[in-house]
Amino acid sequence: MANHISKRNETGAAWILRQLKQLDASHLFMVPGKLINAFMRCYPRDVQAGSDEFPVPIVTACETGAAYMAEGYARVSSAFGVCLVIGGPGVTNTLTGIASAYTDNFPVLLLAGQIASGMEMRNVLQDSTQSGINQRDIFAPVTRAAYEVKEGQPLSLFLRESLRALKGAERGPVYLGVSKEVLTSVDAYRGEITDSVSDSWQRKPVDLIKMRSSAFETFLANNQRCIILAGLRGKTPETSRALIDFAEAYGFPVATTLSAKGLFPEDHPLALGVYGYSGHPRAIEALKDGELDGVILLGMDMTQWSTMIWSPDLQPPGGVIQVDINADYLGKFMDVTCGVVADSSAFLDALSEYYHPILAEGRNVREPWVQRLMTTSRCMPIGDESRHPASYVGLLQTHFPDNGIVSVDSGAHRSFFGHYWVSRTPDAYLSATTLGPMGWSIPAGIGASFAAPDRKCMVITGDGCMLMQGMELATAAKYQRNVLFVVFNNASYAASYFNNKENQADLTDIPDYDWCLLAKSFGIEAISVQSPEELEGMIADIMRKQTPFLIEVKCDNYHATPNTEYNRRVKTHPLI
Repeated sequence: MANHISKRNETGAAWILRQLKQLDASHLFMVPGKLINAFMRCYPRDVQAGSDEFPVPIVTACETGAAYMAEGYARVSSAFGVCLVIGGPGVTNTLTGIASAYTDNFPVLLLAGQIASGMEMRNVLQDSTQSGINQRDIFAPVTRAAYEVKEGQPLSLFLRESLRALKGAERGPVYLGVSKEVLTSVDAYRGEITDSVSDSWQRKPVDLIKMRSSAFETFLANNQRCIILAGLRGKTPETSRALIDFAEAYGFPVATTLSAKGLFPEDHPLALGVYGYSGHPRAIEALKDGELDGVILLGMDMTQWSTMIWSPDLQPPGGVIQVDINADYLGKFMDVTCGVVADSSAFLDALSEYYHPILAEGRNVREPWVQRLMTTSRCMPIGDESRHPASYVGLLQTHFPDNGIVSVDSGAHRSFFGHYWVSRTPDAYLSATTLGPMGWSIPAGIGASFAAPDRKCMVITGDGCMLMQGMELATAAKYQRNVLFVVFNNASYAASYFNNKENQADLTDIPDYDWCLLAKSFGIEAISVQSPEELEGMIADIMRKQTPFLIEVKCDNYHATPNTEYNRRVKTHPLI
């Protein structure tokens, strides 16, 4: 953590880098450019020598990939992701990545070098002001804060507040643009970012008044058969530990949304699995159960996918308690009996402290009910088609390290992996399920490998996703990341095919590109397989490799996804 040793002769750029490293940001993801040369001059000529004072710079193929890598890093790290880019096109290229971090609540600092303040409105290269483009205004809607530091303004104040906003009560990205004069100037009075910044990240608010209300107590007393449904907005290691302890102490069954997969161990005796899109029959049927009294929504992401298209099953007779860090989310899209503004882990701790007798007494009622719920099958049957994408999941899981990280992309393959893959920790399954950008998993998985270099990462992606972010294989090769890329090649945008197969199906076709050849052009070993049986004899050796490797899986695009209930509800909804 911060050593608070002020340096009298350092530039603004060096000062920024040193503050980031002191707050445990070990890497930053970037594309070089003139407007960030002030940062690059801080590093030794020999890049391999690095600097113990600054985050390690990682050069990506594109700024979009840099933003995704920073988010993947943030999902696994206890710190935050950093993306360093030039102003103008460098900044605008990151927009989708920053929007993804915003919608999924992960802390990423978008740090941009800007033209000198004195050169604004003179139509110099990459001056967005001349054409009326306000970068701060562009990013304000998709960040927790958006700042620009001009000549004469206090850099230390802007950076401090940027860092506080990253991991405040509600986590998310921050945009900080810094002009050339500020980056190159020397200021002996900047001071240091103190530990109070990191202390502010540890706040765990909980509305004890609401929790001690008569409505809340009545709900607990009258609703013994209750399910906890945990979502993305509470997906933290702290919540995971608290949820496990609480469920085991009082015998509560737990389901998660797809976006929160792994928050509760999916092989735990009290795990119902995923509810909503890619959901498990056990979880879906449990919410339909005739004996179900009530539901506790814990950090619930109230999306179409997570709510099974806002299913009435989420409003059982006994009512609903919704817990969220942001009061604006309480009662959003559905009525709740009692809304509590609280950090999810703090809520569970307070619940146990204040209502232990009621919760302990209800365990005797819950246990036989939970045992019956668990008799429902966890997963849908796969069938015996060798080219079915789901037929590879078990094989990959058998040989994947217990502490590994899987990064799953948008597309039909996500429904299979969300359903059949077993996740046990909140940082072991990464997927951008809210905004859902295709190609995200490729750079995100690479970014995660920098945050956890001792853990194997596996990227699950498709040929359509490779068209969008496949060039980031070059980054994995350059830095020799321990990442296994599994590309499901069905020569199709398969998820779109399902929606268009009766009209313009040919628009979803993709040529049968040789993804192994692309990987090999970057120096990455690669193989192509036609069946799980073909892969079975090789997968153990592949998993043991510590360098990048790509497996191309040849498959078809017509296999039904494990979303029977979800698809039924889609067909009956007038607008989806």
